[in-house]
Amino acid sequence: MVVTETLSEWLCGQRWEAIPEPARLKALDVVYDSVGAMIACSQLPEVLALIRFLRRMGGTAQCTMIGHAGLTSLVNAAMANGGMAHGDEADPVHLKSVGGHVAAGPVPAALTIGQWTGASGREVLRAVALGYEVGGRLMTIFYRERDYVARRFYPTAVVATVSSAVTAALLLGVNREQMQVAMCLAAYQAAGPDNMTKDPGHMGKTFQVGAASRNGVTAALLAHDGCHAPSDILDGSHSLFDAYLGAPDAGGGLLADLGSYYSITDVMYKRYPVGSPNQAYLQGLFSLIEKHSLRPDNIAGIEVQIPSRGLKRIPTTRHASISALAVCAIAAAHGKLDFYHLHGPDPLDSPSRDMQQRVQFVGREDWKDMEAGRHAIVTITTRDGRTLTEEVWHQPMTGPELDRKFDGLVVPRFGREKSARTAGLLKSLEGAESVKPLMTELAGT
Repeated sequence: MVVTETLSEWLCGQRWEAIPEPARLKALDVVYDSVGAMIACSQLPEVLALIRFLRRMGGTAQCTMIGHAGLTSLVNAAMANGGMAHGDEADPVHLKSVGGHVAAGPVPAALTIGQWTGASGREVLRAVALGYEVGGRLMTIFYRERDYVARRFYPTAVVATVSSAVTAALLLGVNREQMQVAMCLAAYQAAGPDNMTKDPGHMGKTFQVGAASRNGVTAALLAHDGCHAPSDILDGSHSLFDAYLGAPDAGGGLLADLGSYYSITDVMYKRYPVGSPNQAYLQGLFSLIEKHSLRPDNIAGIEVQIPSRGLKRIPTTRHASISALAVCAIAAAHGKLDFYHLHGPDPLDSPSRDMQQRVQFVGREDWKDMEAGRHAIVTITTRDGRTLTEEVWHQPMTGPELDRKFDGLVVPRFGREKSARTAGLLKSLEGAESVKPLMTELAGT
């Protein structure tokens, strides 16, 4: 019971002011970037399917479904907001695990529960930072320990169930014992076969993360109400790690450097609205195109080297925002990647289909460590006989880049004036007496 009890006691005892400033600033940016992605994804077909279903289910008008008019029940809103938090590939991932959508658990849970309880901005940000702490540590263990071929579960959904429960429980003011119960009840509901490699859409990811948010919030509410469950879900035999990894003692990693290292400082914001394994090589591709003023018709071929395990996650059977061949071809054919083009009627248009015939990916079996997921080598051969190569490591986004990304995602949905108000509320969230004005602004018209 050492891991579950120790982690729960630490979580419940952490004050916002005691969290180091770099982690506090990251929490604010994580909410900002995540909400931008949620607004953009709020009208995608997979999210709209959830919204229609939840409206049919009805419920007490309590909380906002971001981007949509009216209110729904707390649990319904948790599912809707969780679904759009990973409605596609614009939301942040975790740098240390080089993948895994950690923020998609704590951010929607914190905003939804925060609206219901009338929490302050600081209380919401504290819950996000600490929910991310659990999520980031879990994600890193899962990515490090899992055999991707033999154990095909979806870590984001499993992790989000637990991290959203932790986030919600903190906003409900639970004690250590109740936190242990909340994590156990959440783990009971954790699920997610990773068969989305055969899904040309995004419903598998959207639904699983939406369900994870609903289930995590439900677990926290039940724990707060006094329900009982075993208090050792992260420890030893029959633990979460035993069930998913066959490694009952893997949970010890959850306590390493606890309080001195904060997972949220390793968040990775996506520069491009596409799957994580595409991020590093796209920097090299766009750099070569810009540096050498390459036109699409002058590109004879493109070779991209990335780790073999990353290549397995982005096959041609997936949506154009994930499939490596499609992403690379669209980027080279158009010189950019736009969220709304990728989700338009014909993302892989004629110029992109033509370019796709010239793209080749090479999986590097010798790039085995987790750091290699941020590494790529891009080679472009031109029709005039040149061979241009760039080796690249992922570079973090700057503040101005995050602002441009937010505007590019949000303005087409909200318009410039409402987008500016939303950005202002998000950036001043730490000083907000209540998160309710932000959630009111985030509703659709």
